[in-house]
Amino acid sequence: MENKNNHLSPKPLFLILFILIEVLVVLILPFRFVSASVILLMNLWGVRYWLKMKRWLTLNKREKIQQASTVAETNLAYVSEVMPVGVIAYQPSSQKIEWLNPLALKVKDQSGLTEEELLDTFFTAKEKKKNQVYLADKTFQFDMDTVKGVVYFNDITQNQLLKLHQANSQPVIGILSIDNYADAIDKLDDKEISYLNSFVTTLVSDWMNEYHVFFKRINAERFFFVAQMIDLKKMMDKKFDLLDRFRAEAEKQSSPITLSMGIAYGARSLDEIGGEAQNNLDVALVRGGDQVVVKEVKEGAKPVYYGGKSAKNVKRTRVRSRAMSTALRRIFDETGDVFIMGHKFPDMDALGSAFGVSCLARFNQKKAYIVINENEIIPDVERCLEEIHKHPELEMQLISPERAIELKKDEDLLVMVDYHKPSLSISQSLYEQFDKIVIIDHHRRGEEFPSKPLLTYIESSASSASELVSELIQYQSSKTNRLDRFEATLLLAGMVVDTNSFNVRTTARTFDVASYLRSCGADASLVQYLLSSDLATYLEISHLIAGSEYVTSDIVVAAGTDEKEYNSVIAAKTADTLLSMININAAFVITKRTDGLIGISARSTGTINVQIIMESLGGGGHFTNAATQLENTTVEETKQKLFAAIKENMNQIYDKE
Repeated sequence: MENKNNHLSPKPLFLILFILIEVLVVLILPFRFVSASVILLMNLWGVRYWLKMKRWLTLNKREKIQQASTVAETNLAYVSEVMPVGVIAYQPSSQKIEWLNPLALKVKDQSGLTEEELLDTFFTAKEKKKNQVYLADKTFQFDMDTVKGVVYFNDITQNQLLKLHQANSQPVIGILSIDNYADAIDKLDDKEISYLNSFVTTLVSDWMNEYHVFFKRINAERFFFVAQMIDLKKMMDKKFDLLDRFRAEAEKQSSPITLSMGIAYGARSLDEIGGEAQNNLDVALVRGGDQVVVKEVKEGAKPVYYGGKSAKNVKRTRVRSRAMSTALRRIFDETGDVFIMGHKFPDMDALGSAFGVSCLARFNQKKAYIVINENEIIPDVERCLEEIHKHPELEMQLISPERAIELKKDEDLLVMVDYHKPSLSISQSLYEQFDKIVIIDHHRRGEEFPSKPLLTYIESSASSASELVSELIQYQSSKTNRLDRFEATLLLAGMVVDTNSFNVRTTARTFDVASYLRSCGADASLVQYLLSSDLATYLEISHLIAGSEYVTSDIVVAAGTDEKEYNSVIAAKTADTLLSMININAAFVITKRTDGLIGISARSTGTINVQIIMESLGGGGHFTNAATQLENTTVEETKQKLFAAIKENMNQIYDKE
């Protein structure tokens, strides 16, 4: 300010020069009196203006502070009283309220709370790490400064309603498929087919109209529909009751048809949503049909399953098996060596199907390697490996994961047998080396799945992976390409294990394949030896059974202890033994595994879907044969989780067929 005053103060030299100029002007001009008067008036006006400017620029500090204070008070009054922001001031130490602005007082009165209760509401929400509260039928977002003792909050109800409307309006695309339609019309005449089509259209259209969705029948066995998220929520709330309704009506018509749906939704493009819907339908079909798979199109989203209460729905056809055999032959022609890998701690089905695929590779003049970790094998497989060592031509195919990584080339192929979840691989690092992958499995498809396999042959209606591979061999065998006797024995052993000696999960195709294997020289007595139990194993099974207890009248759970480790074969055999007892339709065996995880082995006679229970605990498998492994837990904690899962899914696990 001092510099500004000096800048405006006239300099002495400047004043002297200015006065001399004025005197000269007065002397030169003819009218000296008039000229002098005009100059004098101009000087007086200039002095007056200069004094006024100097006074304005030299206001004292008190006036400026007072001005700033007035502006601040005006702005504060606007923020606290006019803007739609609630403010609560309180003592940080005692939480005693000092002041509430008009909006905060209004919210307090409308919610019927005292000042202290209102403040407690915000503190409670903050403790729960939330930044929103619901008061007086409105949603408020808040920010709390606990150091200064201030709470700010504003009404976001309209924003929430807009978000809800946007979420409810998200596009939904669905594809509905009639399961077993081709089989159903195979022996019908034109009139009966027309009646069946009318029956299907009536049931489906009535259900679609109930939810006000747009739909079109795109061919005899497929429907396409478009809806909004609010419609999908209603369908999900009723658990897609069309499944039960359709199945029941079809049974009255003595028709084997059921239906499956793949549904997708999200904020992505319609192209992406439609693609996901098709993928979800594929998942529903390979899981056995008679179910709905719903999934949001976004990173990390998990599918939700409805239905799947029947063990047998989508029938496997010989046409499909032959097509798969042809497709596999074509893939072999376009790839290098073939690496075959089963799941961790492989059982006889994994090992048998692996040698079956190596036989297919031999038929196509491809070198095959079977990956196995001899540090992670079960007694049955250990006994089998002893027999394999007697066959040098088969033994030389067995390699370790480390050796496989050394041998692997870019053009080589990986065939996953008896599993499809990458995390269950014998070697995760080996799996990650391959871009070309083929999957042959009989377990219902889960969420975890390779991104782009060259071929996926998953048939949940098959008894075992060995059954599927044996069928593929049938279509490629010839006089020059024949299945070895010991290979046939391994495949038969795999089928015997997964069917509990052909007591469960069998179809006419299962016995056809078994007959084929016997014709190839499979040794039934050797199978019995490979799968036999020693006395120690029998005693361990008996010990687990002795501690079993009923969950319901036909569901039994047996549990070991945290101190005793069991291999997966003992757990599976215990479940199979329990299942052989009268009035037991499902058995669950909980043990501490040799790898430190807590495992559950689940078996069913076919009237109870144990896969639903295992999926709810992070596992999976088949309708009558499933399992899961849990980490960082105990046997007792796992037991309680299992009991809760059974109780929660009680209405979903019983087969209504």
